[in-house]
Amino acid sequence: MEEVKNELNDELYTKIETEKLMKEKKKKNAFIIAFLSVVFALAVVIICLASIPLNMKPSFLKSTFNANVTVNGTSTGEMTPIVDGESNADYNEFMNILNDAFSQTYFSALFNGSLLSANPIESKEKFTDFENDLDETSYVYFAFAEEQNIKDKNGKIYSSTKNLNAVPFTFDEAYLVLSEEEGIREASFYVVVRYLDEDGKELKNFEGQYVIEIPVKADTSKIFDHYNPNSDNE
Repeated sequence: MEEVKNELNDELYTKIETEKLMKEKKKKNAFIIAFLSVVFALAVVIICLASIPLNMKPSFLKSTFNANVTVNGTSTGEMTPIVDGESNADYNEFMNILNDAFSQTYFSALFNGSLLSANPIESKEKFTDFENDLDETSYVYFAFAEEQNIKDKNGKIYSSTKNLNAVPFTFDEAYLVLSEEEGIREASFYVVVRYLDEDGKELKNFEGQYVIEIPVKADTSKIFDHYNPNSDNE
């Protein structure tokens, strides 16, 4: 009888242990399934973010403008949207390259900081000084059909921090400095402004034209390479 009792106890113990192992295995499998589901969901999100295209052009580039590209001293001449009543192929080609320079995926923009706008940089640099340095620079010159506003990083119209008597800046000329280095990186527009009072008169000690820097993120090498006279890309 004692032996039978021991056998029954052993069987009961084995059964209990087996059930415990099965429960632990089920919990482990459930955890693995949940973990893999999270990983799969994250992978789907990353793939989606990596495929969502963004164009990070400043808002003022949505306006009508003429353009002139100068690379290594060679200029395209002024390109206008319309020539002799018809769409200008050279201008359209430039717009495609410009859009490409500011295009990236949402995932890329998230990690390189492009989604975070920067404030304009008001350094009180005279336009004449800036213009003198252009001979050694590759750039795009933009001439806008209408006056444009400068926006701060929050999208609000920017007002001078150097002279509080000045009305908010407007501009109809801008320069985008080009880089030879490939990839999305910091770039700058320089817009030409005047310090004016409410009557449209220049403020004392702020006479003449100045430039304000607008930082952006772009791959301006795409523009540089296409219009480089020493390149085979054209």
